[in-house]
Amino acid sequence: MSYTIGLATTFHDPAIAIIGPDGEVLFAEATERYLQYKRAPNCEPDSAPRMEGVLKRYIPGDAEVRIATSWGEDFTGFLDQMARAGSFTLEALLKLSPELNRSLVPERTERALIASLHVAQQRAGMGVLLGLDRAYGKANVTGLTRYGHHLSHAAYACWSSPFDNAACLVVDGMGETGASAIFALENGRLREVKRHRGRESIGFYFGLVTDLAGFDQAKGEEWKIMGLAPYGKTDPELMALLRKLYSIEGHKLSFAKADVVQAVAAEILAKRPADALDQGWADLARCGQDVFAEMMEALLGEAAALVPSENLVMAGGCALNSSFNGKIVGRHGFKTVFVPSAPADDGNAIGAAWLAHAEANPDWRAPKGPLSPYLGSTVSTEPFERMQLWEKRLRKLGPDEIAPVTAKLLTEGKLIGWVQGRAEFGPRALGNRSIIADPRPADAKDILNAKVKYREAFRPFAPSILAEHAADWFENYQDAPYMERTLVWKEAVRDRVPAVVHEDATGRLQSVTAKRNPRYHALISAFHELTGVPVILNTSFNIMGKPILHTGEDAILMFYTSGLDALVIDDWLLVK
Repeated sequence: MSYTIGLATTFHDPAIAIIGPDGEVLFAEATERYLQYKRAPNCEPDSAPRMEGVLKRYIPGDAEVRIATSWGEDFTGFLDQMARAGSFTLEALLKLSPELNRSLVPERTERALIASLHVAQQRAGMGVLLGLDRAYGKANVTGLTRYGHHLSHAAYACWSSPFDNAACLVVDGMGETGASAIFALENGRLREVKRHRGRESIGFYFGLVTDLAGFDQAKGEEWKIMGLAPYGKTDPELMALLRKLYSIEGHKLSFAKADVVQAVAAEILAKRPADALDQGWADLARCGQDVFAEMMEALLGEAAALVPSENLVMAGGCALNSSFNGKIVGRHGFKTVFVPSAPADDGNAIGAAWLAHAEANPDWRAPKGPLSPYLGSTVSTEPFERMQLWEKRLRKLGPDEIAPVTAKLLTEGKLIGWVQGRAEFGPRALGNRSIIADPRPADAKDILNAKVKYREAFRPFAPSILAEHAADWFENYQDAPYMERTLVWKEAVRDRVPAVVHEDATGRLQSVTAKRNPRYHALISAFHELTGVPVILNTSFNIMGKPILHTGEDAILMFYTSGLDALVIDDWLLVK
């Protein structure tokens, strides 16, 4: 028996995945959940204490284990050379400029990120090794294999898709040679078609816009640009400035030199409103999103020209831009678009593991997707079993009672923490680690922000909708299993669910089916029976700045210290 452990080892969003002997994904989870540290920057994905328990659960003691990670051998060797040359020392960093460079990030910051990447590659697999020692007193490890960063993105995205053939576009902040690449999926096999070269990237561009608008890309606040953009207007001066940062010749995307980048940033900062640090800058968010779309259009056109296909797979951090994703279908010949649940660097844990498994098993083909996102940890109900001795508001219901009882609470205006089964892999709560509410009251969004989420008013909440009814509610409906795209609500229904209709009349929907998530589907169906509305408001079970919860204790703490009215964990119900 041979198992594969995949590690995502960038300086942000580390993750682990475990693949069984037949290639099945047994477990996948971002490290931020376990640590409860947002994005877990510079943290190892496989700390030995954590690995001990995970390994005991998913891998037999006598199994052979291979380890795979997501940055290629040549690139890792290049980082080793830089380290030996002293490029990553504090003295070397002090000599670098703190000003923006061609990469659209400060020169010193860029080098520090690369230094962190080097450290992550140096320690890759050590935690697995020690975790096996702790679990079984031995480590039957066959070795560690490194795979290209963008190849790992493509492998996870393409092999988790429902396609046998597709064009694949990977766009992120950085890879081994550049920040984007094009692959072809041909009868289930991957072929690299074009690798872009250069330090500049659309991902770093979007990060720069995030910072200029008054947010912080280091905290992963790019989401705020997408949420704020619909409140802004297109400003010709801002658009002209942002367009100085890049040029497009045919399908080739080029970025400006460092002096132009610095001048543009300075001029934009000079125009920034005084309240931007508190409220954000809506006009820059609008223009930044529009320019992002222009750049992505160039890459999409190139992908369509090089790999003609009706199917498109998107991967990399830029594939999290749901506002853009919803506008792709029908352009460049693409009729269907697939974005996996974890397209950013955490997904590379599965990608690298699958590549290692495929290399060891040349005849293997990934099972038909889309892959279930429910691949993470379960939550123990043992705390509830202890609490029932003293908490008189706690009760255990029958499995068939949970959905109708919870749906009734929703119609009464209750804000509910909903925890079921295994955690979602990726940044979005998809009905297993969610806070849910009735989308019909116009003030539901404000109440939820004030009582629980404590976040900016402009950030939208998502609708989870029964897939069988979705075409009646959204224009040009597309299946969206992972909340990966925004679509436009039909005008006739917008006033029925105002809490999940964004400023531009869109919603970042989750299509829910009984096959993908039976209990969540049952809940929404029960709400539909009571209200005639097949939609509930869904947001991640966390507060601003924290990751989605990991344990039952996390859920209970948030219940007692926030404005949640009820908490449901499996069959247990706790109400205030």
